[in-house]
Amino acid sequence: MIRATLATLALALALPAAAQIAPDSTDADAIMKAVESRGEGDRVTGRLAMTLIDKSGRQRQRVVRSWAMEFDGGSKQLMIFESPADVANTGLLSVDYDEGGKDDDQWLYLPSLHKSTRISSGEKSGSFMGTDLSFADMTRADPAHYAYTMVDPAVKVDGEDAWLIESRPTTDRAKEETGYLKTHIWVSKSKLVPLQVKAWIIKGKRLKYIKFEDFEKMGEAWVPKKISARTVKGKTPQSTTVLQFTEIAHDDPSVKPELFTQRRLEQGI
Repeated sequence: MIRATLATLALALALPAAAQIAPDSTDADAIMKAVESRGEGDRVTGRLAMTLIDKSGRQRQRVVRSWAMEFDGGSKQLMIFESPADVANTGLLSVDYDEGGKDDDQWLYLPSLHKSTRISSGEKSGSFMGTDLSFADMTRADPAHYAYTMVDPAVKVDGEDAWLIESRPTTDRAKEETGYLKTHIWVSKSKLVPLQVKAWIIKGKRLKYIKFEDFEKMGEAWVPKKISARTVKGKTPQSTTVLQFTEIAHDDPSVKPELFTQRRLEQGI
């Protein structure tokens, strides 16, 4: 599945694609390779407001800080919960490698345990901190591990021209990490970024819907300021997570390599 991160979701989508694709293209592989090959952006910081809504409509509010930067061979991101008190200083450190055969690294820090724990491949399909996003949603998908099919080369999402592409994991690793049978991705023809996603979750036979909204152009980049993820079983919504970015900055000199270590992860805000 394409990246659907918390802290770097907007950051990853904020950079122009590495390749240009003609609007009349029907080459699903080329389109998805272009989407997935976007850079993370160098020295990016952000803050987002997170709202978790359960099936009864009860809401919980959280605030998350994020940092991201590129390195020779991949990218790194650090996310730390700022509030409320019960999750404050909980954090996630992720390292994405450009080399497709190398597993991405993730460490979760829970203050109550006073140590960080590496997330194994078998755990990556699980929910991150009770949200509708999994650990696997927060790493870049390697196109070599998926089969892409053009479902419809000319659809509209809220009036915007898009391709509708189906993605299916083809390797045991991708199947285990994502927990998805398949994913439908609506890709903007003008922005070359995802507009919405529908994922078929194998466990529990559920569906996940992700929507990217309120795009803002920053230089040559398009940034979705609002992201919502909703999990449904049958026709009944199980939960919803809404992310509203309140701050985002590129080329921040305070973002340095020493931020992206387990030691820094365990220090919290």
